[in-house]
Amino acid sequence: MLLEGKKALITGSRRGIGRGIALAFAEQGADVGINDIERDQAAEDTMAMVREQGRDASWHLADISDSSDINRMFDEFVEHHGRIDVLVNNAVASRKIHTLEIVEDDWDFEVGNALKGYFLCSQRAAKEMVKQGEGGKIVSISSVHAFRAWPNDLVYGVCKAGVIRMAQSLAVDLADHGITANCVAPGFIDSQLLAPEDEHLRGTGEPYKKAMHAIPSRRTGVPRDIAGAVVFLCSELGDYVNGDCITVDGAFLAGGTPP
Repeated sequence: MLLEGKKALITGSRRGIGRGIALAFAEQGADVGINDIERDQAAEDTMAMVREQGRDASWHLADISDSSDINRMFDEFVEHHGRIDVLVNNAVASRKIHTLEIVEDDWDFEVGNALKGYFLCSQRAAKEMVKQGEGGKIVSISSVHAFRAWPNDLVYGVCKAGVIRMAQSLAVDLADHGITANCVAPGFIDSQLLAPEDEHLRGTGEPYKKAMHAIPSRRTGVPRDIAGAVVFLCSELGDYVNGDCITVDGAFLAGGTPP
């Protein structure tokens, strides 16, 4: 139980990679706060699955691009759980638009979610952790898009690169308080929403078959692959990893070809 007794808030966690992290945390003994911009059946299912592990799950409706929503979310989380030990920045919203067609609203929308929101959440979590006086962990989900450009990913790639640089400054500024800050950069992950009985189909669709040929490990990633790296960073095993980024991509950046 690598995270036994820990209280963790995971943004954008009603489905996909966020859900995978929430379930892995619960398996390792953490109580979990589930955040997203809507509360639907996927959110209910995620909370139910966390509780099935015998852990507490709290719900936090919030848009992380809005500072007032963020402050309310953290107030609710700390009131419910009594403290915060871990923050995982995972929420993201993306618009795939060609460079020549990006307008100011596109930039503000994506930066607000994937960069500003990560900073505001990290800052608020850090303030709570400093007040508690027992350190803490902050992990932000970046992407291989931080290191390699694809068509129509300019703003997304800039944000994901910025998240890595942000973690470095957080690590330096917060080290005296026993708080570490790191990133995980997923590669090609099949994070589609599937019913539990259809989980065996993950990674078998046509886009995923095509991607397998571009990945040296010859399979697409799944949310649990990312969750494992995040659990490591948030446990005592990762205490001396600080200001770093772990790439989880099946060697795609090392030797893969674009699908």
